[in-house]
Amino acid sequence: MSTSDALNAADLERLAQAESPDLADAVLALLEQSEPEPEEGKAPPKDAFTFEKLLRSLTQAQARYNSASRREASAEAWQRFQAQKDLPQPARLALADLLVSLYAKNTDASRAIILELARKADLRFGLWGGLKRIYKLAEANHDAELFGVLAWRFDVERRQAYRHEVSGGTLQYLRRRAWRYLRHLGAAVPELYPQFAAEVLRHYDEDTTWSSVWVAHHIWAHGSGNYTATSFAIQPPNDTLKHRAFPDAWKRSPDALMRLLDTCLSDPAARFAIQGLRKDFPETLRNVTPAWLDRLARRPLGSAHDFLVETLQGSPEFHQGKLRALGLHEAVLALLLSPSGKARTYAIEYARAHAQDLAADRLAELVAQGESDVKSFAAAVLEKRNPRELGLELLGRLLSYKPTAAFAARSLEQSFDRAELTASFLRDMYLGTSEQLNWVKGFVSSKYAAGEMPVAFWKELLEDPRLKKKRYPVEGLVVKALSAYTPAVIGPEWMLDKAANPTFGDQMATWLKRADSLPGLDVEKVKGLVFSAKHREVALALLGNRKLFTARQLTVPWLLALARRADPTLHDFAHRYLLEYVVPADFSDTGDAAAGLERLFELALGAKQPVPVRTFAQTYLRCHHPVIGPEQPESKSYELKPKAPRKAYTPEKLWPALFDARDDVRRFALAITRAELRAWGWHTRVYELAEAEAKEIRNLAYDALLRAGEDGADARYVLHPEELDPVKVFSLTESTRRSTREVAVELIRRHYARLGGAERLAWLMQSADREVGLFAVRLLWEKHRPTHLPEGWKPAGAKEAPTAGGGERFADVAALRDFLRKMLFGLPPGRAKEAREGEVQKRLSASVAKRRVIELVRDLGLDDENFARVVSPVLGEFTGSMAKGEWQSCLASLVQLRTAHPSAQLGGL
Repeated sequence: MSTSDALNAADLERLAQAESPDLADAVLALLEQSEPEPEEGKAPPKDAFTFEKLLRSLTQAQARYNSASRREASAEAWQRFQAQKDLPQPARLALADLLVSLYAKNTDASRAIILELARKADLRFGLWGGLKRIYKLAEANHDAELFGVLAWRFDVERRQAYRHEVSGGTLQYLRRRAWRYLRHLGAAVPELYPQFAAEVLRHYDEDTTWSSVWVAHHIWAHGSGNYTATSFAIQPPNDTLKHRAFPDAWKRSPDALMRLLDTCLSDPAARFAIQGLRKDFPETLRNVTPAWLDRLARRPLGSAHDFLVETLQGSPEFHQGKLRALGLHEAVLALLLSPSGKARTYAIEYARAHAQDLAADRLAELVAQGESDVKSFAAAVLEKRNPRELGLELLGRLLSYKPTAAFAARSLEQSFDRAELTASFLRDMYLGTSEQLNWVKGFVSSKYAAGEMPVAFWKELLEDPRLKKKRYPVEGLVVKALSAYTPAVIGPEWMLDKAANPTFGDQMATWLKRADSLPGLDVEKVKGLVFSAKHREVALALLGNRKLFTARQLTVPWLLALARRADPTLHDFAHRYLLEYVVPADFSDTGDAAAGLERLFELALGAKQPVPVRTFAQTYLRCHHPVIGPEQPESKSYELKPKAPRKAYTPEKLWPALFDARDDVRRFALAITRAELRAWGWHTRVYELAEAEAKEIRNLAYDALLRAGEDGADARYVLHPEELDPVKVFSLTESTRRSTREVAVELIRRHYARLGGAERLAWLMQSADREVGLFAVRLLWEKHRPTHLPEGWKPAGAKEAPTAGGGERFADVAALRDFLRKMLFGLPPGRAKEAREGEVQKRLSASVAKRRVIELVRDLGLDDENFARVVSPVLGEFTGSMAKGEWQSCLASLVQLRTAHPSAQLGGL
């Protein structure tokens, strides 16, 4: 209960002032609610002795060995708790004063509230204090009514003291005190003793554990002496008068016994009253009124009913033939439901002779509630009645009871036509007891062929709210019955609504998916259900069934909108459907295939298209490309046949996409370009791709160039050797990308005869990339070494001797030196160094370019002694340069060469 809804003492006080009948329920609710959490800033100190600590301390106190110690520990705990003046008290502790104030009012309403709480409320602190004080006041005031209910409560709760906050010792003391009060009353005021004892006895009910009670046994067996200080060792005796306490007091007046018999709740108490009346007041029993006997018949006590039957049988005045006139007709018939076999036998005899007009409904009630003898009697009477007069409803009820089941089944099947058993009656049977269900199953299967029953009957049965209590067996039967009908007969929309049902929805969905025709099913409704998690699966299955709905009904815009959804289930369905069933013309408003393809390219490459839409359009265009389409996994999976002409895939659309920043766009364009590059005639522009930002695009250019002339190369995009452009290849050596420069160098190496020449190598030596320059110097030496060098000689580091066909050899060393001399002395300003992103390119001065070439020549000379011999004289000549940086570089290079090759006779210095 929330803090705002919690009851408090003020609420109860207002109800008490008004003597509200709701006060007892409010008190019970207060006892059940948990204590509210303290407000922020008002929590008790950590060392405070709270109410919870008090309860724990009292429990620990009750576990002590001797009674004195228990009392001392309990008293100390209470004193400690009550000494804390600033500690908030639980609301229920105010109940004690509230109950005492109600008792002081002494009105019928206030006493009724106290009596209800005394009977029902849990014995918890607060309420307990009030009840205990009222008990003492009842003793002092000789209040028999409240004394009786509280003495009974103390007596029966002693056995269950562990369930309450009140200790067992306290309850033991109070029930002993109750008997002590009765004993003193019997000795001092015997005329009051029967009244008080009867008030105690009348509260014991049939659920009482008699072996644990104390006060009741003293009342009717005190004289036996068969008890200890805490318990009796006997059950309620059959002869309750032999050892009753104060027998003379009971003989003074029959009033207490008559009241006890009128109000008691248990057979032992009733038996005590009956035996006392028979022994001490036989004249009173002979003069009982029919009204009193009628009241006795309504009591649910076998001993009272036995006494009633004996009274009726023992007096000619109450002959069965006179009972109707005396007003006891209904009283005797009430004994048909008596717990006493003797009373039931008497009632059956009376009914057979004097109540042959018993209503059929009442007989059916007797069959339902009576014991076996009464069931047999009522069933026999019903079987003599005309089934049509009993009616369908009553016969349906009788199916539930074993004594009448056969009769009811026979009557329904033989006395009524099939058409007379209405749909509502059969539904009631399906939703009734198991016996009714078993009968109606057999009846329907025997009287109706499969699919003959109107389908509306089964549908209404599934929608009946009572089905929630009998769901599984009935639902299974209905679904089985519906399997005999086609979805068109059942109603597609109804089935679609039921497809979300947790028990039979899967079966409905299966029937819908298997249907070849669902007339009347609104496609817009099905489309709307794809956004319902419960209906999505079946809705998508129906929309995907071409026998039920066409692509034109679904519409391409709706499918494209679905493809934009983030939910994978929705956009995957849209992708697949569009791939399988939609032709290019459907993407155009005019139905033109060319316009539809233009729209697809816009979806595949558009700057504002979401990823799911681009993914679909790219997949569609790939799968319907005449060349690569059959190779696509989607085409193989869906068995697609290309529907787009090759001419639709133009380089003007796809070439810019190769340089797009979006990965998926580039990959799509790359797949088409591989197949169409030569067909477009754009294969000569493959060098542009080598400068692309994306690695996969550069790889296309690398493959197209490096695989030129290879066996098995893909001719759709790989160049032929004769198509290699020397200028563009050499231009690639100056690329800002290392991988591109390396590819260019490799191309020059592989196709040197077609691309090379000493003059081109001279230009290459000026590259800002040292590796490229060094490659050019090495290639110069490998391909153009002087012809007079020994055959089979190879430069240092080379794996094999240079071939004669690699290029034109210099005639002799002098010619090579002349070339080097010309290259160094006549070198123009160098090409611009590659610029990093964001930098401005600057051309190199001639001196810097010369110095780089000198360093490259030196590096090769350090590795190759023969080259060092050729180049050292040229370097020596260059030491005479006027430019300080140039002659210093040459001089330093010569010194390094001589140091590397001390045995060689190197000129130049």
